[in-house]
Amino acid sequence: MKIAYLISTFTDPDHLSRLLKALEDKDVHFFIHVDAKTDIRPFEGCCQSGNIHFLSDRVNVYWGTYSQVEFQMRLIRAALDSSVQFDRLFMLSGQDYPLWSNVQIRDYLNQSCDRELISGICLDTEDVEESKKRIYRLFRPQTNIGWLSAKANDWLSKALRKFCKLTGLRKKLWLDVEGKLWHLYKGSDYFCLSHDLAAYVVHTWETQCSIQQYFKTSFAPSETCIQTIVFNNPAYAAAADLHTGDYTTLKSLTFLHHIDYVPLIRIWKDKDYDELMNSGKMFARKFTTTDSTTLLDRIDQHRG
Repeated sequence: MKIAYLISTFTDPDHLSRLLKALEDKDVHFFIHVDAKTDIRPFEGCCQSGNIHFLSDRVNVYWGTYSQVEFQMRLIRAALDSSVQFDRLFMLSGQDYPLWSNVQIRDYLNQSCDRELISGICLDTEDVEESKKRIYRLFRPQTNIGWLSAKANDWLSKALRKFCKLTGLRKKLWLDVEGKLWHLYKGSDYFCLSHDLAAYVVHTWETQCSIQQYFKTSFAPSETCIQTIVFNNPAYAAAADLHTGDYTTLKSLTFLHHIDYVPLIRIWKDKDYDELMNSGKMFARKFTTTDSTTLLDRIDQHRG
């Protein structure tokens, strides 16, 4: 079982180093994207090994924008273009940590060889409350003009969004891909794909301009683009985790991770140990060196 961990990060190189050491195992490689706004040297300095690969073609990342899809696809492409053919590709963040041992992770993957470990729910349905779909109907462009400062780009992006909103422009919760209607699906940033599905996802994204155009003006497309590609393919959708009806929070759509985003993303601390261990999830997010060290020591003891 060859595993690629695709990791996006922008902060806390010490925790990233600890994460890599925790997941270090036979036939494991790490592909890491560091936000282009961040100095990469501290990360490279504490994470050096032949199976650790930092992307040189980095993206200037802004949360909730298409820049997150760009680094997702670059991470997938980097793993697929390597000399190793990976059986599974995990998408993680640099502030994640495993709750299961590496043996447990491998055993689960071997037992789930016919499954795709990604969740999604269709937004193009009356089953989902309109209040949860409203933001996905808004046009959310993000400019990244090289000769403008980051502040100016941010101001221009907000102005364009306001213009679209005031003029009544709205996005459909579906898109046309080569004459076929594709429904919009939502899920989590964090998932695990087979080699074949990962190759299908990145190839579809690279070759279908209509997909790129749609998600360039979407809200949080890192939670919808890959899910939309997966769940509009009947064969892959049948192997994935499709939610029906309404949903409460992103937590219910996060297949592999234990998270708490309500009202704000929660940083796990020592008092949360029992909750994490009883979650049944493979990973959790989010941890920091400042707040989570004692907790992480206890998790490591549990993992063995």
